[in-house]
Amino acid sequence: MLRGNETWKRRLREVKKAIISEPRRIIGNEPIKAVELSKVNVGDVSYKRPVGVDEMRLPPGVKVRCLFAPGKDDGGNRGRATDPVWSLEIYDLDRIVIMADQPVLYYLSKGSGQKQPRRRSFVREELQVVPEDTELPPDHVLERYTS
Repeated sequence: MLRGNETWKRRLREVKKAIISEPRRIIGNEPIKAVELSKVNVGDVSYKRPVGVDEMRLPPGVKVRCLFAPGKDDGGNRGRATDPVWSLEIYDLDRIVIMADQPVLYYLSKGSGQKQPRRRSFVREELQVVPEDTELPPDHVLERYTS
């Protein structure tokens, strides 16, 4: 009888093949075939929630933490279970971009004494609202994780 790790190693190739061979609605093709194409036409994207003008927006002046982009903002693709997935810094909303039939995009600005977040946009699901009465740990504790 194989142990769990050995079973996973044995089945990994099958799992990978199943994932890349399954057609994707958005590209109208299997990823394994789409990689070989020079251009992929993306179909219409439909959202299961209100977007654009109808979307509920975060209120002005709210403080947020942002979700790290995998392997980018968190200092590389380390992949340890103890690595943070949300920023330790708290940011203000800098600007909000609203376009018809698209999710609302949020850009962040640094607070006093904080490093500037990557200039990328975030959708509401990638932001975590920080309540006003949140007490943050001392700076010397946070420095261990942000340096």
